[in-house]
Amino acid sequence: MRTGLKTALVMGGGGARGAYEAGVVAYLREELEPELGRPLPLDILVGTSVGALHACYLAATSERPHLQGEGIRAHWTGMKVEEVLRVGMGDFVRVVREALGKPAPHPRDIQYGGLVDPRGLRAIVGRGIPWPNIGRNVRAGQVEALAVSTTHVGSGRATVFIQRRGGGVPVWSGDATCQAEATRIGPTHALASAAIPVVFPAVRLRGELHVDGGLRMNVPLSPALRLGAQRVIVVSLRHDPRLLPPVEVPTQAFANAPMLAGKMLATLMMDRTDQDLGRLRRINALVEAGTAAYGVDFARTLGAALDGHRGQPLRYVRELLVRPSEDLGVLAAEYVRTPGFRSKGQGLAHKTILRMVDQEGTRSADLASYLLFDGGFAERLIDLGRRDARALRAEWLRFWSEAPQNSAERATWPPEATAA
Repeated sequence: MRTGLKTALVMGGGGARGAYEAGVVAYLREELEPELGRPLPLDILVGTSVGALHACYLAATSERPHLQGEGIRAHWTGMKVEEVLRVGMGDFVRVVREALGKPAPHPRDIQYGGLVDPRGLRAIVGRGIPWPNIGRNVRAGQVEALAVSTTHVGSGRATVFIQRRGGGVPVWSGDATCQAEATRIGPTHALASAAIPVVFPAVRLRGELHVDGGLRMNVPLSPALRLGAQRVIVVSLRHDPRLLPPVEVPTQAFANAPMLAGKMLATLMMDRTDQDLGRLRRINALVEAGTAAYGVDFARTLGAALDGHRGQPLRYVRELLVRPSEDLGVLAAEYVRTPGFRSKGQGLAHKTILRMVDQEGTRSADLASYLLFDGGFAERLIDLGRRDARALRAEWLRFWSEAPQNSAERATWPPEATAA
C-alpha cells in the first residue's frame, strides 16, 4: 500500500501531439526522480484521447516505473505515418457506401464513419500496452485508479470509464453532460477515447458508439479530483496564447480545406485547462483565506454544509501545469517541410500530409499536427516536453514536497501523509 498524498497525473488529447506528454513523463522518471532519490508515485491516472493511451500504459507498467520513460519514448519514435493512418481505396469506397446508406458487405466491416482504417492504430495499442497488468497493478496497490473518458455519440455526454482499487465509482456530480461507469479497462476503451471524429471510426462499448473524449472533456481534471487526488499534475497540449505572438493567418487561407479542417478540429477539441485550473485555484484561495480567518475547521465545516453538492471533502489541492512553450501547429508545419520528411515515403497518408501542409501555405498546420504520427516529429515534441518540464524544476520540487505548504493544506492534511 502507498502512503502520503494521492497524486494524479491528468493528460489531455491531441492525436500525434501526444508525444509531448511522453517528454514530460520521461523528465519525471529519468531526471527528477533520480535527483530526488525517491519514488514519485502516480496513484491516479486520468486521460482523454492520446492521454488515455498514456494513462493505460503507465497503469500497466506501474510496477516498473524506472522503465516508463524509455518505453514511452520508444513507442513514439518508432512510429510511421503509414502504419497508423492506413488509407486505401477501400476506405473511400466504404465511406461512400455509408454516405449512401448502403450496408457493409459483412457486419465485421462496419467502421462507423472514419476515413482511416483503424487496424493500424489497433495494432499499435495492442502490442504497446500489457493490458492484463492493469488489473494486477490496481489490485496490488501500484495504482489507486485509472480513468479514461470518451464521448457517447448518441447523447453527446462525456463518459468516464473507471477501474479502481475496491471497485465502483466515487460519488459523482449531478451534471447531466457527464457520467461515470466502473469497468475493467481494456484496449477498446482506449481506442474509443482516441477515435478522433471523421479520422478514426467510432467504437462500440457495451453496444453504444463512442468517439474521442476530447470533444467533451479534453483535459479531464474533474475525474481526478473526484477520485480523491490531493495533488494533480496536468499536462496540456495547447500552448499558452498569452505567451506567444499569434500566428497570422491570411483571410483567404480559410477558404482552404486543410486550414478550415484544422481550425474546426482544434475548436471541437477545445482545451479548457485554464478554466478548470482557474476554478481549482479559486477554491484553494477560498480554503486558504477561510482557514486564516476562521481556523483549522473551516474547510471541514464548509464542506459539511456543501455535502449535498460535492462528491469529495472540501480540501486544498496542489497543482502543477505543464504546457508547450511553442505552438505545436507551427512545429508540425516546419517539420513536414523539411527534406527529411519529404523523402521518407511515398504512401498515400504521407503524400496527403505533404499536400495538406503545402496547400495550407501558412506557418501553422493544425490538422497535420494531429495526424503526424511520425517518429521524427515525435522526437521534436518529446524534446520540447522534457525541456518545458525541466524549466519548471522549482515548481516540481514544491509540488513533491512532503511538508504542508500553508495553513489550509496543513488543516486538511491526511493522517497517512503525516505518518509518511
